[in-house]
Amino acid sequence: MLDLAEYKRRFIDFLIQADSLKVNPSNSEGDWTLKSGRTSPHFVNIGDVSDGDGISQLGKAYAEAIKATEIDFDLVYGIPEKGVGLAIAAATSLAELGINKGWFFTRKEAKAHGEATGAQSNDIKPKIVGRAPKDGNIIIQLDDVFTAGDAKYEARKVLDSLGQFNLPLLAIAVDRQEVGIDGENAIEKYVADTGTKVTAIITAAEIYKYLSSLKDHEKAAERIARYLRVYGTKKAKEDLGLKPLEQRIIETDRSVIPACDVPFEEFGGLIKSTSHLPKIGGYKIPATSGRKGWERWVETARKHTNKPLIYDHQKAGTDIPDTAKEFMKELRESGIDTVILFPQAGPETERAWIYHALDQELKVIVGGRMTHKGYAQSEGGFITDEGAMEMYKIAARAGISDFVVPGNKPEVVKQIKEIIEAEGVSPIFYAPGFVAQGGKISDTARVAGSRFHGIVGRGIYRSSDKELAAIEHCSQL
Repeated sequence: MLDLAEYKRRFIDFLIQADSLKVNPSNSEGDWTLKSGRTSPHFVNIGDVSDGDGISQLGKAYAEAIKATEIDFDLVYGIPEKGVGLAIAAATSLAELGINKGWFFTRKEAKAHGEATGAQSNDIKPKIVGRAPKDGNIIIQLDDVFTAGDAKYEARKVLDSLGQFNLPLLAIAVDRQEVGIDGENAIEKYVADTGTKVTAIITAAEIYKYLSSLKDHEKAAERIARYLRVYGTKKAKEDLGLKPLEQRIIETDRSVIPACDVPFEEFGGLIKSTSHLPKIGGYKIPATSGRKGWERWVETARKHTNKPLIYDHQKAGTDIPDTAKEFMKELRESGIDTVILFPQAGPETERAWIYHALDQELKVIVGGRMTHKGYAQSEGGFITDEGAMEMYKIAARAGISDFVVPGNKPEVVKQIKEIIEAEGVSPIFYAPGFVAQGGKISDTARVAGSRFHGIVGRGIYRSSDKELAAIEHCSQL
């Protein structure tokens, strides 16, 4: 686990007291919308630090973080705009630690009066405030946070226009440790592009660790961990020690799940005639149950069974990211246990819908490939084969271990299994596509592995003897 240096602890305490670090223990309301559009249970705004004592505390924290890198340097440069004040504060605190170095920042427009009028045409003094850098100087850059990194790349261009400098370090206050919409880590890319190391006073994982040790902040810490499970970088997950989720949706390793695509009037009878069978693992509730009718379906099912109720929106995750929170909240309040997602609307929607489901303490199953002809591009459809597989990868990286696969396409199931296992996850598969769509439970179960659940609809609910039909399908496991 992470070992927090004392200056990091002091800094987090300071941010909490200054109300610059905001955390929310509730999954109902009060979260923050980030520049990326994501909804986050925590938020840090260094701009809230706006008095003398606050900027002094900030400067001390930056100085400690810079000192801890053991990098020698000549100057501290504040990236405009927020880095300007930070550079002065950090240089002051570095001097108190016995490291007396110069500081500077660049002007938006070169000065054209006063000292600038006596400068040589190749002099950089009119372009900066503070100590003028010289060719060969080692310069540490400062800013508050790192999002996409646009301001950091621009700052390098400005510095390159002033001379030839060595830029070994960029120091920021907080590393949220998030991947971008493209799944990439912007800080890692910046380091690879520039060769400049990035250090943060604190990281999101360190905030989690510290808050989890405080009694009044345990709930908020849990939500930060869920957020990082979905949006976090690989390093963040390693720092938190996050492992694939063991949701254990179905108690047995193999079962049959009836797909209850029937009128409500027939639903209770279907549950009653099959729920006593040990190999019936749970029930798939259809989208036709209706958003305001979920409670009625759950109430009816609970008269006959306590087995899991898995909601299949057919297909959830095809909307925008913002619709996820309320959708999952209503599902949870209705008594549903688990939700199936087919996140065809893209990676950011997938992450949002997984995060909000987990935040509402729902269990999650994710699909990418479907059973019918003409779905994937290789079959004449719209969805690329690679795109469908990416849905599985993103879910696996979020720790999801339960997946929907096409039961009538064993060769595709084999590919999906290999892809998920390559992400370090041992998959549990749920497969429709039998009977009417030509698949055989026994064939798919053989490919899927030890943890497999066949989803059967018409083969059970259209039978005149539903119990006997269920027993027959269970025997193929």
